[in-house]
Amino acid sequence: MVSEFAREQSSTFAPGEAAQIVIAWVALSLALSVADIEGLFSGTGNVDYIAAAFIATATGFVLHEMGHKFVAMGRGYIAHFKIWTWGIALALVTAIVSQGQFLFGAPGAVYIAPAAGLLSYGYATQRSEKRDNAVISAAGPGTNLAFALLFLFLIFLLPTNGFWSTVASYGFVLNVGLGSFNMLPIPPMDGYKIFKGSLPLGLLIALPLWAMFAFLFLFS
Repeated sequence: MVSEFAREQSSTFAPGEAAQIVIAWVALSLALSVADIEGLFSGTGNVDYIAAAFIATATGFVLHEMGHKFVAMGRGYIAHFKIWTWGIALALVTAIVSQGQFLFGAPGAVYIAPAAGLLSYGYATQRSEKRDNAVISAAGPGTNLAFALLFLFLIFLLPTNGFWSTVASYGFVLNVGLGSFNMLPIPPMDGYKIFKGSLPLGLLIALPLWAMFAFLFLFS
């Protein structure tokens, strides 16, 4: 008989998980827009920029993590997002100290476990853990790459002074930045597990992200 704990863990969202995702999203969005929030009190802030930051982090962070989660679940794993309080604090502190010019922190991450082992079904599924880790890890920065390309297309398509062009600019920069950082082939980054499991898959995601990041660094 499946235990109540196992039943909770096998559900799509564990109790309190959605709230943790929202808290991490809001915290990261506030960190990203700290200069504009301070500017509201001095009359130089722009609400559009703050809203754009919230939309950008929804794609760059929330959907990145949900990519990990749902791909893991689709491959037979239990996957739940857990908040990291110190990571949120670090993001907020670095953003405030640098006035939004530098942001470093990890508000949380998706943690996975083999579903068959936890639910005690009585059999073990034959699988390649290295390949599973590569595919699950690729879902996050792969999502960043997809949104970066979408926002890049919108930047060229939309008028340069509208709200949605601001969203596109924020979304492009954030997705390129987070995706490029996560594709570094060093532990515990996603890139380490992706390159370890499949070099072609790693290059397919990393090269366009790193190229766009280099463009931003050289021409911004």
